[in-house]
Amino acid sequence: MSRREALLEATKELLWQRGYAATSPRDILHKSRSGQGSLYHYFKGKQELATEALREVEEQVSARLETTCGPDSGSGMQRLERYLLAERDALRGCRLGRLAQDPELPASLRRILADGFARVEAVLERSLRDAQLDGSLPACLSTDLLADSVVALVQGGYVLARAHQDPARMTRAVQGFCELLALLGSGTSKNPRARGKRSSIAPPAKSRKVRHAKTKPSLRNPT
Repeated sequence: MSRREALLEATKELLWQRGYAATSPRDILHKSRSGQGSLYHYFKGKQELATEALREVEEQVSARLETTCGPDSGSGMQRLERYLLAERDALRGCRLGRLAQDPELPASLRRILADGFARVEAVLERSLRDAQLDGSLPACLSTDLLADSVVALVQGGYVLARAHQDPARMTRAVQGFCELLALLGSGTSKNPRARGKRSSIAPPAKSRKVRHAKTKPSLRNPT
């Protein structure tokens, strides 16, 4: 790993752990085991370094999400289920969502966060539209609003888990939403276009762990 790459990797980790305001150039140099002048040799300063590090994080998250929940990875409901039941480090929080709460976050980084969440919402909306097309969800639902709700649900699950210091609170939040989707899916059988179609998301048992289908690549902390 080059010195520049070491600085970026250290910054990614510190942004996730501490946020932007609480991460100093000295912290980055210490974690990356870099000399005093290394940061300013490759970057103009902390903000430029953090901007590039966060852009890489956002691109990595988006690429994993597209691979595991994109249109070629199963039906609309299967992709939605995979996102909802993905393995997450609930106590550590979302790599993008935690930074959004930083009041001192520069505009350049906040734009990257907004773009990242927009990509997640687009993937989810496409899954929801496909679920409507095959009759797994009612056609009357607004897929853009529901995609926002799914993102808000997961982010809220992180908050609950961290507030209670209990990962099960994330599990409970996701399970509750899965039950709502199963209820919505069961109602589509009344629609002639959707006859015989059912939601693939069954109400999960309380003991079920939050994890995605093992047949697809790992979707770890997909926001």
